[in-house]
Parts: sequence; C-alpha cells; structure tokens
Amino acid sequence: MSGYYHMPLEGQHDQHHAEPAAFRPSRAEDWEPYRDIIAHLYNTMKLKDVMTEMQMIYNFKATEKQYKTQLKKWNLDTKYIKASEYMAMLQIMREREAQDPSKQTRFILRGRPVDPKDIARFEKRHQKKGTLKDGDLSDCQGRQSFTCPERSATNRNHYRTC
Repeated sequence: MSGYYHMPLEGQHDQHHAEPAAFRPSRAEDWEPYRDIIAHLYNTMKLKDVMTEMQMIYNFKATEKQYKTQLKKWNLDTKYIKASEYMAMLQIMREREAQDPSKQTRFILRGRPVDPKDIARFEKRHQKKGTLKDGDLSDCQGRQSFTCPERSATNRNHYRTC
C-alpha cells in the first residue's frame, strides 16, 4: 500500500517534484539577461501577462512596481499614452481652437497617430471625475514628446514638435 503514494518524510526532499526557488531580482544587473525577452513580450502582451510568462517559463519573479521601474529605465514604457501627454494635447488643441476654430488638430505620438476619440474620451472621463476643468491645462508637461501634423499648401507632410 505504501507504494501508491510517495510522501517524503520530514527532513527529506522529493527531488522529482521540487520546484526551484523563483529568482527575485534585487539589482539592476539581475534584469539585463532578461531585457530582450521582457521587451519582446511587453510589445505583444499586457504587463500582467508578461509577469506571468516570465515566472512560468523563466522562473523570474518580480513585483509590478519593479517591472514598471525597469521598463521606464529601458524606455519601454511607451505603450500607453500618459495622462500628462493627454493634458498637453488638450492644451494645444484649445490654444489652436482659440486661434482658428475651423482648424482640426491631429497628433502623432512616438510615431503613431493619436485617435481624436481617445483624446475626447480622456477629457470626458476626467471632467466627469472632476479632475479636469477648463482652466486646468495651463501647467501641462510632456509637450515635447509628440508632433502635430502641420498642413500647408507647399508641404502636406510637415510635422512640427508641439
């Protein structure tokens, strides 16, 4: 009967079923061997999925905050538009509307066009939450991080940094 189940006695370790302890990075150097893997996964997955994949396949376990800090150091935190960037776009849109209401403003952020619906949704959501009012846009950060297409009769593809 004892052959059916193998239960290690106290002090004994079952070498066949023991999982190696998860590697927990504590220094910046600990991340470097995994940089390319994490970068590749993060381009195609959400952060939570990257964390799960890294733990399951590479036995690499780090907190969400550690990942976010490292992604920022590697300049890979460019997947989503930050609130400060939306605020800067709203400020520029309002400035341009004041100058010429018929002019439409479009933005390109990190090489990708920003959908005007996304900007409108951000504005509506933050107005509803009470975190955005008409006068709140005067002190925006992040204006250098995107370009605005500037159409003229001579050059239809000219972009300027906003």
